[in-house]
Amino acid sequence: MYEFLLQSLRKYILLSPEEADLLVSRISLRKVKKKQWLVTPGEISKTDYFVNKGCFRAYYQDDNGHQYITKFALEGWWISDILSLYTGELTKLYVEALEDGEVIAIHKDNMDQLFDEIPQLNKYFRLVYQKALVNASERVLCTISQSAYDHYMRFLTQYPNIEQRVPQYMIASYLGITPEFFSKLKAQAVKKIS
Repeated sequence: MYEFLLQSLRKYILLSPEEADLLVSRISLRKVKKKQWLVTPGEISKTDYFVNKGCFRAYYQDDNGHQYITKFALEGWWISDILSLYTGELTKLYVEALEDGEVIAIHKDNMDQLFDEIPQLNKYFRLVYQKALVNASERVLCTISQSAYDHYMRFLTQYPNIEQRVPQYMIASYLGITPEFFSKLKAQAVKKIS
């Protein structure tokens, strides 16, 4: 049930069997239906979610109903409103399931206790969040310094095979372009690959 999470941890840290058991005792597996939200604006995010199965997106919606996708999360990724989770501010994001799936939920209070009880978890989350921060910084730099085509190619590297799981208009939203321009961009990419 939790083996995929434990495998993910093993890429960065080693836990003793007792530490793994302690971790498992403080997390929960949650089935999620397509279009179900894990986080909605106006609440305080108190849980971080590890994607065990499925595909999720985090997005901001403005007053006119425009959606701006900030992140996709596939199997093995973590997703939440990190700003809210670590500052206690109200969330501004939605986190939505794009497929039926399951997440492993860890409440912030349990996470903080586990950091004291299993110091290796500090290292794991530090490395995971460092990687996420690097990816976010690269995304900003790509958006302002690269062509839309190069930004799209980087997206495909970061999210392999996601095009089979996510509608094109959502990818366009993530890239910050219109769906029409995305169609042209995709056609250009297919031409270059052929």
